[in-house]
Order: sequence, then structure tokens, then C-alpha cells
Amino acid sequence: MFHNGMRIARRWIGTSLTVAAATCLLTGNIASIGDGLTPIRAQLDYMSTGSVVTGIFASVAFPFKPNMAVRWAEIEANSGKLAAEDCDGVAECRIRLSLLKDTTDSVQDLSLVRKITAINTAINRLIDYRSDKDVYGVLDYWATPKEVLASGKGDCEDFAILKMAALREAGLPADSMALVVLRDSNRNFYHAVLAVSTSSNTYVLDNLRDAVLTDTQLPQYQALYSLSMQKAWVHGYKKGSEFAMQKRPKSLEAVQPGEGVRDPS
Repeated sequence: MFHNGMRIARRWIGTSLTVAAATCLLTGNIASIGDGLTPIRAQLDYMSTGSVVTGIFASVAFPFKPNMAVRWAEIEANSGKLAAEDCDGVAECRIRLSLLKDTTDSVQDLSLVRKITAINTAINRLIDYRSDKDVYGVLDYWATPKEVLASGKGDCEDFAILKMAALREAGLPADSMALVVLRDSNRNFYHAVLAVSTSSNTYVLDNLRDAVLTDTQLPQYQALYSLSMQKAWVHGYKKGSEFAMQKRPKSLEAVQPGEGVRDPS
């Protein structure tokens, strides 16, 4: 199946929140979200700097250059910091950013699992889920962190992008995180999550749940491609695995996270 994966890789390579509501979003301190929420029992885990999620969800990965590389570079460039001046004077953006920075500042000394759980929960509650069609008028639009904070709305990849920026602000190395686009086999739906790779586990931050699980706890997820820093991978499956013989989308352009699988051939 490795050869089949290589063929797949080659083929793919060719190809409103008011001010009052925001202030009351989390009574007290948004930073308290992570306290006591440790679904995965783990000691302080050390990041595997430079690691990639090539084996996430039991997949096999191959480097490739996606057509959205230019847009991803723009998003990466805007994810290195979260600053009030980036809000361009939009009051709602500044309020959401202030709430989020309360969390990133307070989790600096927490263990990894508590840190990522706090930020996952905070952003899941800070942003309302809306489709790209509703927010931007197109089927698929990857927003920068400041665009998500300004609108207060986004779909699954927008949640993941904002979480990546927040975790970088909280001290996690950028090259230990990846945005993973996948197919949820239970819902037959395209989806996107943020993966954090460590020396012992790959953790998944998902807008569908506040709890942070490992990739092995999510067997329904079929990795399609992932993006990290200026690198990208297309994912396939070995012979005998559940997803090995399933049809894949014809091209990356057919994959729109947050949308149903329109063309699974």
C-alpha cells in the first residue's frame, strides 16, 4: 500500500458578538477554564521540537506542495503574535483578544495537557461556529487569527488556526503543531483540527469537544493532508487498514473543511 500511497501523493502534488456579550462571555476569568480539566493523565510532557504528525490517525504521510501554500504562508505570518494593533481598531476584536490573552498569559506555567485543554476550551467558547458561506460568502475561506477575532465566527479550520496562534503565544513551538484536514467517517464530513505533537503522544484540539484527546482515541478520523510551518504532507493508509481501500477526493480543491463530502470519488 506504500506504493499506492505514493501514487496518491504524486497525483495530489499535481494538482456577532456584542461588546456586552463578549464582556460577559466567561464570568470571572477565562483563564480558569483549564483548572481540573485533564482528560488525559500525563506528567509534564516535553515537546518534540521539529516533530511532524506524519503518522497521525494511523496514516502514512508524504511531503507535497498544496495549491493553498501562498494563503497558508499568509496565515502563518499572522499567527506569530496576537497584538491589539492587529485588530485595526475593531472593538469586538480587541475584546476577544483581551479575553484570549488572559488565558495565554495564565497558562504559561501549566503542564502541557492543562495548557492545551484551557486554550482549546477558551476558543471553543469564544468563537461561534458558522460556515464560510455564511461569514465570507464562499464555500471555503481560511481566515487569519485577526479575521476570526474580528468576526467572532468561523468554521473548523478557523478554530484550529486561532488555537495555533494562541498556543504559540503561550510558548509552544510552532513546528510541533499542525493543522490537519480530515474526513470524519462517522459523519461523512470534511473537518479540520489542530494537532500538537510531543515525544509521547499527538494531541487533538477539536471544536467539537472541549476535552483534548489523543489521535488514537479518534479512530473515526481519516487524515487527508496537514500543514505545519512551511511544510505540508498528504496522508494515505497502509494495506489492511480501515481507510486503505476507501475512495479519496480527486483533488485538494474538492476538500472543503466544514462541508459535506460532495465528491468522494
